Amino acid sequence: MVFDLLSVPEKLPKQVSGVNLIPIATHTHSAPKPNLVAEIIESCTEECLIEAKKKATEIEEIVVRKGEISGVCDLRNKPGSEQIPIPLSHIHFKTRMERFSILLFPCHPTVLGPENLLYSADLPGSIRRKLSLKEGCPVLFMNSCCGNVSTHKTRQNRSFAEIERLTEIFTDRLHLEEVYRVTHPRYLVLKNVEFVVNCVTKNLSSLSLSDRDIPGVMLARQREVLPKTEKVRISLLAIGSLKFVFVPFELFIEFCTQHMFAEKQVFIVCYANSAASYVVPKDVHSGYEWLASPYSDETEERLLRLIDRELLNL
Repeated sequence: MVFDLLSVPEKLPKQVSGVNLIPIATHTHSAPKPNLVAEIIESCTEECLIEAKKKATEIEEIVVRKGEISGVCDLRNKPGSEQIPIPLSHIHFKTRMERFSILLFPCHPTVLGPENLLYSADLPGSIRRKLSLKEGCPVLFMNSCCGNVSTHKTRQNRSFAEIERLTEIFTDRLHLEEVYRVTHPRYLVLKNVEFVVNCVTKNLSSLSLSDRDIPGVMLARQREVLPKTEKVRISLLAIGSLKFVFVPFELFIEFCTQHMFAEKQVFIVCYANSAASYVVPKDVHSGYEWLASPYSDETEERLLRLIDRELLNL
């Protein structure tokens, strides 16, 4: 289940009506506080499950297409990166009763600013609507490794009209190449594993800070005393030879482009199962994302090893 929220509500159960769930947030900042709507979305989830059970039929075909988009988002910490191609995946499903697709696009969906007082799905909502009209079927937006990817330099302002402008760029430049097709995938497996993250307190006294670092410093200083560890749930879903990994973290785009994922049909979905913070590469020791993260430097490597091991056993 995908929700247009900043993060998954803590109160949201991971099982509804006896069905195991993988709740996912698109990470829109223009949404109500997650826990305030937990009961509402739990009720909506039950209604959706009833409809899904009515339509649940065997998957007849899956088509995976991949491509790159430039001009919509940029690498936050790399000057002149507005036109750097950002990889994305489009996965189309066909069952006996209907068609639908999943778009995995790594981008912080933060066109609208803090002055906006309206609830909005921001960029994911606009892209989803446009693609749904174009394809004639529902499109599910899932965010991926966008920890260092945003619209910071590509957006011209922070308005609803700007959301539409970036959406037009997205749809105009969307050229995908088919990389995988399968008919009647043979099995579906869901597995949940626990991942224990080590937490650390950052030493802020010796840092040379920029204006963009200040919010990260504020977050670090506002934290209560950190626990030594934090437990999160990682979900892995196999549909035939397609494998999805659902994590709660904000991962850098380099995490998703490693060969162990890029050369196989493995898709990383972020903001899933619970609310968590940035996981930055071990060689990053500055910047907003590093300051905002409460996790130790080896977290990314440990997460990679866990995912690699669990994929082999899935």
